[in-house]
Amino acid sequence: MEEKDFVIIGTGPAGISAAVTAAKSGVDVTLIGEDPRMGGQIFRQIIPPLYSQTHYVDTQNEKIFNNLSEEKKKVHLQFLSKTLVWGIFDDKVLATDNKDHPLIKAKKLLISEGAYEAPVAFPGWTLPGVITLGGTQILLKSQGLIPRGRTLVAGTGPLLYYTASQLVKNGANVVGVLEASSLFKWMNWTFRLIRAPKLLWKGIQYLTLLKKRRIPIYYNHVVAKAEGTESLEKVIFTKDNNNWEPQEGTEKTLDVDTLCLNFGFIPSTIFTHMAGCEHEFDPTLRGWIPTLNNKLETSKEGIFVAGDCNGIGGVKKAFVEGQIAGTEIALQLGQVSKPETHSFLSRLQKKNSRLNWYQKFLKDIYAFRPGLLKLLTPETFICRCEEVDFKTITNTLENGAWSLDQIKRLTRMGMGRCQGRFCFPTVLGILSKYYSQKELNQLDFSTRPPAKPLPLKELI
Repeated sequence: MEEKDFVIIGTGPAGISAAVTAAKSGVDVTLIGEDPRMGGQIFRQIIPPLYSQTHYVDTQNEKIFNNLSEEKKKVHLQFLSKTLVWGIFDDKVLATDNKDHPLIKAKKLLISEGAYEAPVAFPGWTLPGVITLGGTQILLKSQGLIPRGRTLVAGTGPLLYYTASQLVKNGANVVGVLEASSLFKWMNWTFRLIRAPKLLWKGIQYLTLLKKRRIPIYYNHVVAKAEGTESLEKVIFTKDNNNWEPQEGTEKTLDVDTLCLNFGFIPSTIFTHMAGCEHEFDPTLRGWIPTLNNKLETSKEGIFVAGDCNGIGGVKKAFVEGQIAGTEIALQLGQVSKPETHSFLSRLQKKNSRLNWYQKFLKDIYAFRPGLLKLLTPETFICRCEEVDFKTITNTLENGAWSLDQIKRLTRMGMGRCQGRFCFPTVLGILSKYYSQKELNQLDFSTRPPAKPLPLKELI
């Protein structure tokens, strides 16, 4: 087993920022990422075999990434690319699928695993052709691919318009955008963006492009059902109220080949749970947030968290949080002087606090509305991996199950390839109808390695 001073899981803006900050202070840094190149989902780079291909992607906060890239060239750090961390054990020991680095013990550990898209279950959501907007972004950014045929973008939030405009620029046939929230709410949210004029201007550009291409935007509408034989063929959508509850008698149908969905994001806390860190349940996110101090250290000494796994806050906030974590870790490892560093940390913490408004702004937009649960029919799969339907979950609850772990053991829900990422949020939304936030805090779920599917030969 090898020992490292500072290990970072995740190569997004928070991870790279922390790595550069600590390395500049002389810390021995090891950065671990599953992709061939650094960047994470936000700064995702086109894969090496496709360097010569071009496509139109408006890179958000490109200046931050370019500056980080330049700073990275000036410091020494170890980057383990295409490496999966599949387990965290006592004393900050990481297990990976990298044959040259199978076990790494970290003196200090930063978890910046990001977030994943909030799933919404409805009849037909498991059909081929139904894809998340994040999946669409990955295909476009890393391989220059666009969806085939008629494409419908649905859900809520700014990513709908950002992705729809990217798809249009790259030649996709976008036939509409379904926005679950009302036009009135969007006018209110737009007014709040006056304090971020660059973001506001970007949003106006995306909407202007969609209007020029005569792509309809249906406010207060949600997908009620997806239909098809071997793949998606049509989408039935309805008007909804401010609770996102579908309104009967307002159904409309569109012939669609691809449906791209996004209803926000859920912080990924698999590793913080595996490490035994304390968490707090947030019903608006249908997930947990790790409990941190003002230096982003968890309840487990030496384990830090930065970026979207600490709540969705955008690139700038992730960048500053990475700086805070990197600076504090350099301080704890004795690589920087205390008086000077404490003053710098104080300035970073104030800057981070000023960026909290955007995190709250996104939280308001993406806050879970229980009306979406009205889309479920008894036969709708909640857990697509193990094919556990809504009726089975309901019966289990009526028979006395009262936590995620109990439902998991009784139904196999969450035991498939996604490890609960696609089914837990829906079940937590259902449980929120029965329990208060305080009670759900005590119903935290357990995680066990491997964190993601792992070939048996790697485990051996």
